[in-house]
Amino acid sequence: MKNQRLEFLKSFEGRIFEGSPAPFAKWLQGKVIAASESSVAFEFIVRKEMTNPVGMLHGGVMAGMIDDCIGVNFYVLGLEHFYPTINLNIDFFSAAREGETVRVRTEVVKLGKTIINIQAEIFNYENRKIAAATANLAVSNLKI
Repeated sequence: MKNQRLEFLKSFEGRIFEGSPAPFAKWLQGKVIAASESSVAFEFIVRKEMTNPVGMLHGGVMAGMIDDCIGVNFYVLGLEHFYPTINLNIDFFSAAREGETVRVRTEVVKLGKTIINIQAEIFNYENRKIAAATANLAVSNLKI
């Protein structure tokens, strides 16, 4: 049986993912690079409104990019119940500046009955890792 959510996401490969119901995701304007049930990859262009006062990509925006991609990765798993993020731990290693393109890649590490663990990394255009994260999502009683 085909995973309709995954097929829907894949239909956006190479272009901005306009299928998200989240206004923040639409603001980020992430381009789908690759997608499978266990991993997704998006590219984002760093815009001026995403930077801090010294012109670097704001850490909060990086956290938002990571969390949004984790949410998309969760979505394509095709689960019946919603799993909200219960923690998100990020290490920041380097910077990206306005006009640069960054790539976020997520991967499901552990898919449990009550907890899902997902890792994420952000790379700049030179393929330098600028951030790494881990997150846990916990099952809720909300149906998707």
